[in-house]
Amino acid sequence: MNAVYVTAASAADIPAVQNEIAAALPGATITDQDDLAHEVTGSLTSTANLANDLGTWLSVVVLIAAFTVASLLTMAAVARRVREFGTLKALGWRSSRIVGQVMGESITIGIFGGAAGIGLGYAGAALIDHLAPKLSATIGPASAATAGGGALGGKASGGLKSLGNTPHTVSVSLTAPVTVSVILLAVGLAVAGGLVAGSFGGWRAARLRPAAALARVE
Repeated sequence: MNAVYVTAASAADIPAVQNEIAAALPGATITDQDDLAHEVTGSLTSTANLANDLGTWLSVVVLIAAFTVASLLTMAAVARRVREFGTLKALGWRSSRIVGQVMGESITIGIFGGAAGIGLGYAGAALIDHLAPKLSATIGPASAATAGGGALGGKASGGLKSLGNTPHTVSVSLTAPVTVSVILLAVGLAVAGGLVAGSFGGWRAARLRPAAALARVE
């Protein structure tokens, strides 16, 4: 035998039952409802932290992938505009001016993309609020509270305390809140993506040689 479960007639009797178990079995480990609630809360906290960490790393991976795709697309666009940039260099444009033009275009595209993303985010949040199922939970007093003790280092679990005097139903709504901080973060990431993509595109444009570019002019 490694566990003994003991039921108390009421929550008020739990301390007395614990004292009797401790006197009868000095080596037993006694677990009451408070210990059980602490263990459950700790497990839920660990699960929430794990989910948050996983979501953070997934967000970082997606962000890196988005910046990489934006940079590659910008460099491909610069490669298609070889004749244009070559002609501008032949007319006397400096590399810094061409780099500034490419970065300005990328940042502008990033700002418009961020605005479009914010609009899609609002639409998605509204869709979730409208279509998400409504959950409910009934909270009320327990019929009996339990406490337990186990000999030889075993454990026993106790019942949970009453959460209210009368049973009542609590509705739980699934929502996707959109805050000002989230919007500012989205705009900042969009601008940062434009800067990163524009930097790579500008570097590609600055390396173009006018003679090589004009050689493609028909």
